[in-house]
Amino acid sequence: MRKHAGSGLSAPRLISGMAGRFGLHAVVLAAGASRRYGSPKQLLRYRGETLVERSARLARFAGASAVVVVLGCRADRIGRALGRRGAPLRKVAIVRNARWRDGMGRSLACGIRALPPNARAALVCLGDQPRLRAEDIAALVAAWRANPSCAAAARYEGRLGAPAVFPRSWFRHLSGLSGDSGAQAMLAAAAGDVAEVPMPRAAFDLDRPDQLEKNTQK
Repeated sequence: MRKHAGSGLSAPRLISGMAGRFGLHAVVLAAGASRRYGSPKQLLRYRGETLVERSARLARFAGASAVVVVLGCRADRIGRALGRRGAPLRKVAIVRNARWRDGMGRSLACGIRALPPNARAALVCLGDQPRLRAEDIAALVAAWRANPSCAAAARYEGRLGAPAVFPRSWFRHLSGLSGDSGAQAMLAAAAGDVAEVPMPRAAFDLDRPDQLEKNTQK
């Protein structure tokens, strides 16, 4: 098990563009129906932007060359919201997962398959983690850059999960995922070879509208 304490970076501009030269692309998973919440969490506005826009922006600022956003439920509505934004979201591609009801694993597989041949690694983010900050993603990318042949993942609530960076050697297995398990089982199985980045802010689960303003931080 390898632990990574963080990069010490306090501003996204310090690494923006650097990771892109290493072939880093991003996949934002935003295909879910938000059943517990009652309305699409992806479109909730927080400090001037929707949560899905925030996820894509943080990925771009962390150095991803381009971002693939995987949509499913309410894809047209969410896609229009993304399309209205300019830089830094101009390099955002939308991929539709027609089988989004199958779960997050299927969405992740769709996103990985959409990456270009020159992608050396994928930064996988969720579309509803509003507590995450730019420095969280920066620390994760820095952990991957220290050893680009290995994955790097956030650790919270005693487990590894998203956001995470997967090198290309993982793509074949990720592109075959289905169901709702995502990549957590793969990360757990390979934990000894995964750079762990403590990220308690990734654990926040948004279930009610009042939680967004009361309990989130930028």
